[in-house]
Amino acid sequence: MWPFGRKDYKLFDLFNLSANVVVRASIIVRDIVNDYEDLDDKMKQLMALEDEGDQIIEELVQKLNQSFVLPFDREDAYAMVQKLDSILDYLAGIVDRIILYKAVQLNTVVCQLADVLHQAIILMETAFNMLLDFENKRKEIMECCDLIMELERKGDSLYRQAMADLFQGDHDAMTVIKWKEIYEHIESTLDRCEDVGNLVRGICIKYS
Repeated sequence: MWPFGRKDYKLFDLFNLSANVVVRASIIVRDIVNDYEDLDDKMKQLMALEDEGDQIIEELVQKLNQSFVLPFDREDAYAMVQKLDSILDYLAGIVDRIILYKAVQLNTVVCQLADVLHQAIILMETAFNMLLDFENKRKEIMECCDLIMELERKGDSLYRQAMADLFQGDHDAMTVIKWKEIYEHIESTLDRCEDVGNLVRGICIKYS
C-alpha cells in the first residue's frame, strides 16, 4: 500500500521537472565560475531556465490549489515549491553578482563551493525522483537527505575558511565586498538545499 494515499503522477512529474531545471541551472553556475568565457551566452541560458522554472512552479501551484486530495501534506508540498523556486532564484543571483562586480578572475574557493552546491542539487533531484516509489526507496531517499546535510556542512566549512582568508588577507575593500557577497549567496543556496532535504526527510518519517 503506497503510504501517501492516491498517487498523483502529474504532481510528481512537475516536482521532478522543477528539480531538473534547478540541476541544469547549477551546471551553468558551475561552468561559469570555472570558465568565464561566453558569460553573456551562459547568462541567457540561465535566464531561459528561470523562465522555464517559473512556468513549472506556476503549474505546480495551480495543481496544488485545484487538488482536493494530495499525495502528502499540502503544507509540505507548498514548502517544497517555495524552496525550489528560491534555489533557482539564488542560482541566478550568484551569476548576477559575478557580472555586477566583474568578478571574472578564477577563484578556487568559489569553484569548490559551486561544485559542492551542484552535488547537493543532484542529490535533491535524485530524492524527488524516488518519492513516487517511496515504499521501495525510503532508505535511498533518506541517504540522499543525509548526504545533502553532509555537503551543506562541507559548504559551511569552505565558506568560513573563505571569509577568514578574505578578511585576514591583503585585499582592498571592493574585493572584500564583492567576494563576500558571492560566498554568502552560494552558502545561502546550499542552506535552501538542506531545507529541501529536511522537508523530504520529514515526509519519509511522517509516512513511514
